[in-house]
Amino acid sequence: MALRALLTLLLVSALFPSAGLCAGTAFLSLSSEAGEAGVQTAPVPLATSGRRDLRAYFIDVGQGDSEYIELPNGQNVLIDGGPPDPDGAAVPPIAKFLKEHKVDRIDHMVLTHPHSDHYAGLAYVADRMKIANFYDTRVDNTGAAGDDALREKVRSSGAKILYPAAGDTLEWAPGEVRVNVLNGCPESTQTAVGQLLNNCSIVLKITYQDASILYAGDVQDDVETGLVSRFGGELKADVLKVGHHGSSHSSSKPFLERIRPSSAFIEVGADNPYWHPAPSVINRLIEAGVASEQIYRTDRDGTLLYTIPGPP
Repeated sequence: MALRALLTLLLVSALFPSAGLCAGTAFLSLSSEAGEAGVQTAPVPLATSGRRDLRAYFIDVGQGDSEYIELPNGQNVLIDGGPPDPDGAAVPPIAKFLKEHKVDRIDHMVLTHPHSDHYAGLAYVADRMKIANFYDTRVDNTGAAGDDALREKVRSSGAKILYPAAGDTLEWAPGEVRVNVLNGCPESTQTAVGQLLNNCSIVLKITYQDASILYAGDVQDDVETGLVSRFGGELKADVLKVGHHGSSHSSSKPFLERIRPSSAFIEVGADNPYWHPAPSVINRLIEAGVASEQIYRTDRDGTLLYTIPGPP
């Protein structure tokens, strides 16, 4: 991984000695943050360009999901927070990333759905940082108490709580970044059924300049069918955060054929008991046009960064 990252960065530097030549092109950093603390991934030509870039991190939190976005207007977004500490300590995996990147407040926090591998790290954040806006579903996981505890922390903090629905747009960077909500559960419901909780995931498509990222949460193939029917070609995106950690019950062929991503990111833990990602999902991604070397996994590659450059 380190060699591939080095070669990629050297190639980018050689091809684009002036950062201005990269305008309008999204760049992917292949560097991993699995090494020493404080090491950050960043495309060398863009890191000091002074442009209003959008930087999307896919964080290695083990078997769980967490994504962090630095918006061009200076605000930030945290989508899910990953699982609790696997060793039972009070510090979840997300804490390392936040410390290294000196994150001390969250402008927009998103809980895609109430499963602990998505919400546990958010509770840690809510205890320690100011949260301005909290985006949630109204589904209650009756098989857990942690989601209720997180929601109470956020409520008592004074954060603005929103329940986005499919078809909504979110005003994160008006006039610069378009944030389309493709799925959500804004109506109150209770369940402990995993599939129903997954299918309530908030799904977002974020577009900046001419590049877009689709965050699929944990939605499964039956909801994907509905998304294809409702949004069709609007699902097209350059980057896909693969749904449900690469489960065989997500990333259906019709869904991927509409997205047609160039790169795919799978957030998954090493040697996980669910056998994620499923080989069938990898095959479907390749069939949808994603080159095998453009399929990234946090269990192998660590935390990864996708940068969309702003205008020069």
